[in-house]
Amino acid sequence: MAVSRAKLHFGAICTAALGILAAQPALSQEASGVSKTEITLGSWSALKGPFALYGVPGVAGQTAFFSRLNDAGGVNGRKIRVVVEDHGYNPQQAVAAARKLVDSDKVLAIQGSYATGPSAATFPYLTQAGVPYVMPYGGALDWYEPTRPLLVGAQTLLDYQARAVGRWAGKDGFKNVVVIHAAAPAFEKVASNVEPGVKSAAADSKVEMMPVKLGTSDYAPIALEVARKAPDALVFIGTIQELSLLAKELKQQKVQTQLFTYGGNVSADLIKIGGEAVEGLRSVSLSYTVESDQPAVREYREALAKYAPNEQPDYGSLLTYALAKITAEAIRQAGEPLNRTTLVQGFEKLKNYDSGIIGKVTLTPEKHLGTTEVLRVQIRNGKWVPIGDFVDALGAW
Repeated sequence: MAVSRAKLHFGAICTAALGILAAQPALSQEASGVSKTEITLGSWSALKGPFALYGVPGVAGQTAFFSRLNDAGGVNGRKIRVVVEDHGYNPQQAVAAARKLVDSDKVLAIQGSYATGPSAATFPYLTQAGVPYVMPYGGALDWYEPTRPLLVGAQTLLDYQARAVGRWAGKDGFKNVVVIHAAAPAFEKVASNVEPGVKSAAADSKVEMMPVKLGTSDYAPIALEVARKAPDALVFIGTIQELSLLAKELKQQKVQTQLFTYGGNVSADLIKIGGEAVEGLRSVSLSYTVESDQPAVREYREALAKYAPNEQPDYGSLLTYALAKITAEAIRQAGEPLNRTTLVQGFEKLKNYDSGIIGKVTLTPEKHLGTTEVLRVQIRNGKWVPIGDFVDALGAW
């Protein structure tokens, strides 16, 4: 069934939920979601509404991976079934989905679910039920510091992406940087990481924050203000639609500046919507580009064409394909008996695991965020093109 799609934007985090997760309860030993022939996982996403542009490709990516895996025999003799629920980017609906998946579908774990705000709302219930939440499509720094036993991820966080973008700007000699961000706490928090990144490479640079109302549709006055400030680099932290509007206004008003953004906007849709206005834009990506000749990316394109033929290759589905691949490897590592405890232990055995799509993943009992690596990319001739190889977003590359 074709579903309209709309782009990646991480909502506000449920702080109270995270506090409960910090209590670190014991994992359930019950082998829910595991039979001799099948493993049942649960997932949720936005399948309708404006955020379906992120949610639908995300589901397609994990569907393509697990379908291909099942056709090849599954993992340790078991096929993997994923039950997907639609939360419509609504936290209350996400909680209802979690209850249904755990209580009725008896899933082993929640895997690959989108997005940050709605997912965080489920944490009190998942913690009480002792259900792991693994390889999320989304996330926040609060989820991983301190380490929480039920959360296991491998998506370089937006905070870290923003720092890497800032360092890139500083390393390339940009001294006057303006950071435009949506005037909402989640975006402001991410945007605050740009300045430390810039100054890590260029201590004498100037970085100015410029908040704009979330959902702004008229970027003409904002482009005028940018022209007045005359920055040599502009970092945008916000939605893909608003980035496109800003880029078009900057082009219309002939404002010359190097435009940067973060990984959530690395998409074919940005190029489609922004057109010539986004040519030359730079970003960091969590994965190789969808056109890459890397073997794992070619495998992804073939699987997507076969198992999700209505979806075109895109950043979101490539990322969730990689996250599903990591989950499958953790299940292999978990061995027997497979249950919620041994599943988490299987993730903790991964050392420099290379999915061939994202940065290498290492997980330990003390560290449940598997990677902080990003790949620098730029739009050239209407395509995302990689620049160099993966780098550590928190390192001095």
